[in-house]
Amino acid sequence: MRKMFLFLSRICDTAKKTVVLMIDEVDSASNNRVFIDFLAQLRGYYLNRDNCATFHSVILAGVYDIKNLKSKIRSDEEQQYNSPWNITAKFNIDMSFSAVEIAAMLGEYEADYQTGMDVSEMAEEIYQYTSGYPYLVSVLCKYLDEELTDAWTKEGLAEAVKILLSESIPLFGSMMRHISEYPNLKNMLYAILFLGEQVTYNPDNKIIELACMFGYTINDHGSVRVANRIFETRLYNLFLSEEELDSLMSKKAKQDRSQFV
Repeated sequence: MRKMFLFLSRICDTAKKTVVLMIDEVDSASNNRVFIDFLAQLRGYYLNRDNCATFHSVILAGVYDIKNLKSKIRSDEEQQYNSPWNITAKFNIDMSFSAVEIAAMLGEYEADYQTGMDVSEMAEEIYQYTSGYPYLVSVLCKYLDEELTDAWTKEGLAEAVKILLSESIPLFGSMMRHISEYPNLKNMLYAILFLGEQVTYNPDNKIIELACMFGYTINDHGSVRVANRIFETRLYNLFLSEEELDSLMSKKAKQDRSQFV
């Protein structure tokens, strides 16, 4: 790593312009010891920037707040003035697609493939399922394009949704992991979907903040709402399955009780 940093420092020293390092998906590597050491080295070079050339700025992009990484890079007892890793900027741009933007993409596709779809209607239907969530929009269109025949209809989209809900994709895997790691998050989603409870949006509530940060819920006029119908259905299926399994286990336990008494 020392050789690598000497090489990077040489690049920064000889570059005609200032060099900015951008690291995406920081969250996924935040528990990797080598990556944490790499960030610590970056920090060391930055603090010594008057004596050794280094990056003009370093941008760490991720979901979690930078304080989660700070705690791993240095101890709380260590105090530094003008320390890096202490400036957090929220990304407030709405990355979700509107129905109009989905229609524009479908229009380009239709111009190339001449499927005969009603572009506006299909765009609105896709939006109703996804609320414009970029990955969900893309994966549904992928299924419609590659796995279904005569697909670009309401019925075809419904089939694509069924395929998606039956798949073990990383997005759903992350959702299941998060609700397992945060039981109160699962309880809140269960209360909203299964019990019809209305949860007031409060950014100071850690669980609500996490749910919105992960993109599973949104602030809908002061109330917490699941972000889209795909997420709703996936979570419904999970809760129904757990209820069904608990019921079967309870029934089986009652049937077999006499064997163990």
